[in-house]
Amino acid sequence: MNENTHEADALSPHEPCLIKTGLFEGPLDLLLHLIKKNEVDIYDIPIAVITEQYIEYLELMKELDLQVVGEYLVIAAELSLIKSRMLLPKPVVEEDELDPRAELVRRLIEYQRYRDAANELIGREILGRDVFKREFDTSLYVTEEEIELVPVDLWSLIETFRDFYRKRSHLWADQIVFEVESITIEDKIAEVLGKLRVKAVIGFEEFLEECASKLDLVVTFLALLELARMANIVVVQEAHGSPILISYAGEPNIGTY
Repeated sequence: MNENTHEADALSPHEPCLIKTGLFEGPLDLLLHLIKKNEVDIYDIPIAVITEQYIEYLELMKELDLQVVGEYLVIAAELSLIKSRMLLPKPVVEEDELDPRAELVRRLIEYQRYRDAANELIGREILGRDVFKREFDTSLYVTEEEIELVPVDLWSLIETFRDFYRKRSHLWADQIVFEVESITIEDKIAEVLGKLRVKAVIGFEEFLEECASKLDLVVTFLALLELARMANIVVVQEAHGSPILISYAGEPNIGTY
């Protein structure tokens, strides 16, 4: 191990970031997001399309050094297996032959049922009595047309980042180069919060456009993910596909990053 390797290790800006919060619970959530995004019937999932998009997300998460835990890889393997089974020739069709997607569909529906039930329970009377959530000033977003903004889920945020990066990837080298002055998530968090204290609402892409390198871009995105996880920022948009807005929601807890 040479001196350059030691220097790169010392300048590493972050540990792998685990994608799991109270709202985004893993691979089944990602599958449901893709089904909704593609506007397909959950009982008739186009496995080839969904598998390709699912793997694209995993590759992006790996590139960003987001920790892809085993359950994501297990679902990826299952999708690939189902895809291969559906591609096999079927000279004789048995009436009682099971659809290779049936078990996955059953799990998705069961997961969706429990997730919806959990969301319904959260909204009951206990919220505000025994449990309190961080609120944000909706007046910041009120327009002349009184447009109601909705929270942005994790996968939509990752998707927007991916599209932004693809448009500008030619501006940076393929590999992250560790410079003498490294960029840490802690520094970037402080920078993001500083900007939000000056300007109440900032567009998501506005943060990304100011990045000077791939390393800067990745660390900025990870800092935003961490701030969202800790509920220090609010991430909203008017509707799916519209610009994502970020606002300040409170100070971070010391020592949590």
